Amino acid sequence: MRWDLYIRLFHWSLAAGIVANYFLLEEGETLHEWVGYVVCALVVFRLLWGFLGPTRARFSTFLKPPNIAFYEMRELASPHTLPNTHTALGGYQLVLVLALVIGVGLTGWMQDLDAFWGEDWLQDLHELLADALILVACFHVAAVLWIQFALKTPLLHRMWFGRKYATKAGQARDV
Repeated sequence: MRWDLYIRLFHWSLAAGIVANYFLLEEGETLHEWVGYVVCALVVFRLLWGFLGPTRARFSTFLKPPNIAFYEMRELASPHTLPNTHTALGGYQLVLVLALVIGVGLTGWMQDLDAFWGEDWLQDLHELLADALILVACFHVAAVLWIQFALKTPLLHRMWFGRKYATKAGQARDV
């Protein structure tokens, strides 16, 4: 699997923005809101890239039927070859993350509107979606660590460099 530079920048920028807003920045503060806007803008650009970007970045390449995602879940029990793009399971996770980020951003933005000012249900929904996003991110990190260390597939290298790496035997492997 080889990810283009935009996908890698998107991935790590999104992760940094989510972590900053959830764990570091104070709710309702200007910086929290602006980081939220930037994260939502990243999602919009990723959606566009998913239709207009290179083949490996396109949703049509990795959004497969659910039965393939279930098959891939079973495959996680043993080492196996990864596709040249996201797996179907990873694709569904990406769509879920994009939807949750948009939901968090939308509910955060709505809290500044006069029509919803001070509405507890909206704040509660915003927090619920943010909590769900962190939960999905935790599952994502756990899956990456499993693939990296238990299945001994150099996924972290792919996520940082998006290129081939040399194995101990001196052979180049596409990552």
